[in-house]
Amino acid sequence: MSTERGAIQRSVDRGERQQVVELAQLGGAEPSELLRFTPVALERKGFHTLGDEIVGYRGVNRTFFRFCPHCVAEDIKTFPGPVGARPWLRLEWTVGHFRSCDTHEVYLANTTPVRRRFEPFDFSETIATFISDIEHYRSVAERAAPSPFQTWMAARWGGQKDPANWLDQFPFYVAAEWCEALGISALHSPKVRTSQLTERDWAEAGNAGFNIAFQGAPAIEELLARLNEGQRETRGFWGVHDTYGYAYKFLMRTLEDEDFSRIRDLVRNFANRTMPLEPGSDVLGVAIADPGVVTVRSAAKQSGVHDRTIRRIFDRKGLAPAAFDDNLRNHRVTVSSGDVKAMLDKLKGAISGPEVSRRFAIPRLHLNALRKVGALPTATQSENTPHAKHRFSLNDVDSMLERMFAGAEDVAAPTDRQLPVMDCRHVAGASLETVLTSVFDGTLTWKGRLAGRSGYSALLLDADELIERVRTEPVLVNCLKSDLPSLIPGLSPLAIEPLVAAGILITATEFSRNARRKVPVVLRTSVDDFNRRYVCLGGLVKSTGLHFKQVQSVLSRHRITPAFEPDEMKVWLYNRQKLRPLVESEPNVWANEQDEAPI
Repeated sequence: MSTERGAIQRSVDRGERQQVVELAQLGGAEPSELLRFTPVALERKGFHTLGDEIVGYRGVNRTFFRFCPHCVAEDIKTFPGPVGARPWLRLEWTVGHFRSCDTHEVYLANTTPVRRRFEPFDFSETIATFISDIEHYRSVAERAAPSPFQTWMAARWGGQKDPANWLDQFPFYVAAEWCEALGISALHSPKVRTSQLTERDWAEAGNAGFNIAFQGAPAIEELLARLNEGQRETRGFWGVHDTYGYAYKFLMRTLEDEDFSRIRDLVRNFANRTMPLEPGSDVLGVAIADPGVVTVRSAAKQSGVHDRTIRRIFDRKGLAPAAFDDNLRNHRVTVSSGDVKAMLDKLKGAISGPEVSRRFAIPRLHLNALRKVGALPTATQSENTPHAKHRFSLNDVDSMLERMFAGAEDVAAPTDRQLPVMDCRHVAGASLETVLTSVFDGTLTWKGRLAGRSGYSALLLDADELIERVRTEPVLVNCLKSDLPSLIPGLSPLAIEPLVAAGILITATEFSRNARRKVPVVLRTSVDDFNRRYVCLGGLVKSTGLHFKQVQSVLSRHRITPAFEPDEMKVWLYNRQKLRPLVESEPNVWANEQDEAPI
């Protein structure tokens, strides 16, 4: 009929304005409304406009349609005329992203219209083949939950945009296609075969992707992080495609489309921040020059040291503690490149401690002292780690020697008081740390360099100046552990470590002139506080003159118990606050041996 009145089917199918207007007039419809919801083919193959929106490649089905059997049955009951002409084609049934009827909450049924060259499908002809069995199709229609994805698409066609919806800043086809691709990656394995997915799978993917993407970049990155977690226990190469699956494969097809650039940038930047990419790797059309993450394996390769060394360094620095707790493999332990870049750069060409000693004639004890006083940093940042396999950058060693000889005078014939570091420390009775600290802190008034010599052994120091310096070192302010039994009456040496471990006695380190090094000490303030709060059973025995069993018997009768478990502390301690009321109420409680209480 429309052909007879001059409205050419193919022109209407392509959305040509004049033919759509004539068709609207023929049917008594409003031309503007029909034009608004008629897909118009664009020059770009497979693309159409729909209202003010652009629908992407294969977004509008031109060779088939889906339909809701419940809607068709209602049309048959509602409209007059021949039965085959009563159902009408909904726009949603021709849009590829629509797969269910939100009115009746069922999935749409597929059709295979007769194909005719240069002609669109004939809706009435095709739907007529289903009318006789429409009740059967209604009964077998699979139930579908309401689709927020489809609700959003319909709103976009109607000109509605939500500023809070991250997707509404993109063209319609970009947002819709990204939702489905993202949903596939969220619900299926990275190696899923999309050709084997059902219409229901695609519908669920669209909803899942929309529920993530409308929230914006943080929600998308949360999903990508979850996909990264799926690689933690795997073996072999860790690649972007194998991790992000179909979403990444889809974005690879959009490299020529500038409208997808922000989404590609989001995925690429997140991958670079969280995945161990090789320098120069192509990620969505861009070569990664500076990867943001390294693994134990890639860090070892980059620095030229063994995997095991890098793993120890990462563990020692507290990097990726969860990965070490889970005992992940070296190529799955990831850390930020920024956290280790300086260290890895130093490790390139770094040498071991024995090699430093051999090349620069620095005795091993002196090398350790240089490390301890901070004059020579380690490339492995293990300065304060005992027994570590330290490695040193040649640049750091050269810088240390340069600072060591800064301001030194050339000396051809040194006096008997101008001595190398090795001899000077013995003459001055000083520790290596004291001598070397004086060398590098700039407080020495004289330094010399043995003429014709280079390296550590060429440094000369004034022994008399060092002796004077050592004499001014302060004596110990706090207490050695060996002094505690004399400071705390009745304290057993066995009780010292348990008291320290419990935090009752506080320890620190302090320089000892006798030992010529820093030694562990117990703070005198904590000793004084201990004596104010507690008294040992041995102290009570000494002050009362009673046998320890007699003292225990008196305390037991008055229900005074030890402040701590004696087996744990290795000593019987009593709280003085509990003893004081006993003495005040019974002044003669110790009367068998002494007139006053020892408190």
